[in-house]
Amino acid sequence: MNRTFALTGVCAAVVLLAACGGGSKQTSVGLVAPPPPSSQQPSTPPPPPPAADPLANAPADVRMTWFGITNWHYQIGGKGVMLDGEVVNSGRTANAAAVTKALTALTDGVAGNSVDVVLLGHVHPDHSVQLPEWAKQTGKRVYAPPAACATLVGSNGIPADQCVGLKGGEVIDLDAFTQIRAVRWVHSVDCDEFSNGTGGPETFGFLFTTKIKTGETLSWFVSDSGAGGPDLTAPRVVTTVENGQNVTTTYGSPLQNLKDALKSAGLKSFDVWQGGPESRMVYQARTVIPEFEVKTFMPHHLNSRAAGGQAFSLTYGMHYAYNEDDQPKLKEFLKTVEVPQIYPTNYFDAWTYGRDGVKVVANDKMKAAYGLPATGPGPGQQFPNPRAGSLECKYD
Repeated sequence: MNRTFALTGVCAAVVLLAACGGGSKQTSVGLVAPPPPSSQQPSTPPPPPPAADPLANAPADVRMTWFGITNWHYQIGGKGVMLDGEVVNSGRTANAAAVTKALTALTDGVAGNSVDVVLLGHVHPDHSVQLPEWAKQTGKRVYAPPAACATLVGSNGIPADQCVGLKGGEVIDLDAFTQIRAVRWVHSVDCDEFSNGTGGPETFGFLFTTKIKTGETLSWFVSDSGAGGPDLTAPRVVTTVENGQNVTTTYGSPLQNLKDALKSAGLKSFDVWQGGPESRMVYQARTVIPEFEVKTFMPHHLNSRAAGGQAFSLTYGMHYAYNEDDQPKLKEFLKTVEVPQIYPTNYFDAWTYGRDGVKVVANDKMKAAYGLPATGPGPGQQFPNPRAGSLECKYD
């Protein structure tokens, strides 16, 4: 009995993990067997992947190239935009070879350059004669005054859907980061003239906004013509012929149109103004710069007139230098408001515009295509500006 008791005691000591003298498994009351190793704890879901950076493909800056009169090429990331493109400035028909040469220089001169959109500010010989060839050779959408579209389609065989006739207020979505807004503007007037839009061609400026990798928004407004003072604050009046009848439409003033474009873009001001024309700039500047808190002025509409008896030619180089002293009122005003002027010394001068402002960049290959020096004027001799002394009016 004592031995049997001892065995029974051993069985109790091991809490009947295995029945004494038997082969069946037992579990003591109140004890829970551990789960299999593979299911000891619920698995923890992996952390979600990091959110994609919405600005990963945004441009770091904008490359700006000026190649005569009011001709600009803007490379904004993977998209290229061209304004006007008058590279001949003579005759009444487009010169295919001259456009091919300019297009090749623009796109081959810098890796990644392209022309994806063509803009035209207004119809005049020093702005628009080459437009049909730009449309044909690029095959890209053109945004222009209705009169230009009518000529492209009716006389040059351009498909109707390739040209958008502007009224003002249109928004061009270049890509996910950049928008261009058409702003109904006003053509320039002489000292003793006033325009409410009934005279001269329909004229448009373009407001660009682009978000760069840092999250900041770059903004610039380019106007290839324009008066100042009351001409900027008077509503535009345009008469068109529809079904054989004259139809008069009153649009907002240029100043209000620009305000509306900025509001549409979620802005109240813009940083860079590329302003034309080549005269009466101070009249415009006194209105535009304080109203929109412009930080940098880039004058253009330069060298549309040859000097010293030489014919206009991009291969000649600028016929006369831009000289701040030719417009002393403008120079003084810009000094007062502390807005610098940045301007070219030769055709195909280029800049980058980024978070740190506008900076000069080399453009050797593009210039070499025209036989132009890498920096500075030439190869042709420069002469005084033929309009020096008449660029400002006594009441400007």
